Amino acid sequence: MKKEKIIDVGVLALRWYLVYFMISYGWAKVTLSQFGVHDPSIIEQPLREIDSFYVAWHLFERSPFFNIATGLLEILGGILLIFNRTVLIGALLVLSILAQILIIDIAFTMGIHGFGLPVRIGGMIIADVLILFYYKEKIIQAWKSLTKEVTTKFTYKWWIFLMLPIVGFLMDFVMAILLMPLKLLLNWIWN
Repeated sequence: MKKEKIIDVGVLALRWYLVYFMISYGWAKVTLSQFGVHDPSIIEQPLREIDSFYVAWHLFERSPFFNIATGLLEILGGILLIFNRTVLIGALLVLSILAQILIIDIAFTMGIHGFGLPVRIGGMIIADVLILFYYKEKIIQAWKSLTKEVTTKFTYKWWIFLMLPIVGFLMDFVMAILLMPLKLLLNWIWN
């Protein structure tokens, strides 16, 4: 086998490695079976005595929305990695998901599990970066296309740009007022 073919098969193997784990972890979240503390004696302790892993996993379990939303994103990332047309979108989505998981694992799991989970997720990130590196020409081409000649339609005086941070801050209030009917509707539905 030629070197290029070996590398190509290696990238396919890395894709399917990530497909398997993204879909399986995503499915565990969608079915609400990944998180939680199954030993009641742990949760019955004073909060300051409970390891952060158990606190985090208990809180993650308490939100079905968090589980289902993150699970669906993981499944979507895994599915996008399967197809050649969507592999780059999938790899970029999976990279952002894995970065979040790595941060969570470093912050909450090392007290109980040591370096096991962060190292595993780190390996998955490396696999994803290798996939992205394999397609670097396409990524460079997309980057150039997305960033070429991006500007406002009109030109403005210099003082407009000085005011933009203040305008940006004030836009938060404008958006709050505009979204008030949606907030009231969601509160009515939830209650």
